[in-house]
Amino acid sequence: MSTIVKIFSTTGTDALAQAVFREVKARMDGIDGHCVELGKSAVSRFSNENIEVQVDNVRDHAVLVLHTQTAPVNDNVIQLFALLDAINNSHPRRTFVAFPYMPYSRSDRKNRPRISVMGQRLPEILNNVLGVRRVLLLEPHSQHLKQYFTPTADEVPAVPLLVNDIKSNHLRKWRHEECALVFADAGAAKRFEEVPSALGLEQAYIHKIRPDNDERPAVKGITGHVKGRHCFIMDDEILTGNTLIRDAELLKSHGAASIHMFAVHGVFSDRKLSQAELMRKLVDAPIDEIVVTDTIPVTNKAAVAGPKVRVIEIAPLLGEACKRMLLGESLSELHRFEAFDEL
Repeated sequence: MSTIVKIFSTTGTDALAQAVFREVKARMDGIDGHCVELGKSAVSRFSNENIEVQVDNVRDHAVLVLHTQTAPVNDNVIQLFALLDAINNSHPRRTFVAFPYMPYSRSDRKNRPRISVMGQRLPEILNNVLGVRRVLLLEPHSQHLKQYFTPTADEVPAVPLLVNDIKSNHLRKWRHEECALVFADAGAAKRFEEVPSALGLEQAYIHKIRPDNDERPAVKGITGHVKGRHCFIMDDEILTGNTLIRDAELLKSHGAASIHMFAVHGVFSDRKLSQAELMRKLVDAPIDEIVVTDTIPVTNKAAVAGPKVRVIEIAPLLGEACKRMLLGESLSELHRFEAFDEL
């Protein structure tokens, strides 16, 4: 029996969805009985600010929906709900959802009295109201985020892309003993514990105390050798960039030769600054290079920053992961650093 796969996306995710569509199509074209198409949807906005989504035919199709966090975040989440509802009403064979960056992924803990925890509620809505049963998360902010889904969401790491970039663009021109991998805090050291051996680099640690409120973390010092070394800081995301700038200034004060920041998700957002002001602030900081992937649309932001910001395309990895999910293949292979050489 032939299977038609249709790929849909919400507003703001459409450019990434087109790139993922090309990757999935290229990987599945040689598989008998599978046809991959880019789904069409129309979003209508009424005078009362309600929206309505209509999709083309998906009856008995396999449907993949991509959604990443883009502004306006809350409007686009409602659009995701409406899109999934329209798809459900059209009787697909199966529905898959992939989050390059899941909205509310930072809001998953009740760490203060009487607050909402939308990082848990969003998976519940997707599961219990909209009937989603297969979800893919790409390098989620919290490792336990996948457990809020029933069944547990699939998770694919993207850090190996950053590791390969360091190997290709830096460790070929500098000796290993001239470099250091810097962990911004204890959480990063735990999260990326496999990276030092993958790169063969010495580690350094920035010691911080992080309160459970809006106060800035207090820096206690650095452990490890950074003087005269090219330092690579690695994290899962960059939000306002304030922590990154303070870490860079600290490393410079300890004699670092250069500072390179690597993060999977380039959120680049600060309520107090315009987008252009935020990117200029990062350009003016003592950081030699910022490298992120495009799990969140970042092309325009990177253009403001100029050559200091480089973007790694996430579509090849995401396309391979989605292909495996659609075909019922194992995703465990994508947790090996070596597998990323073949993407």
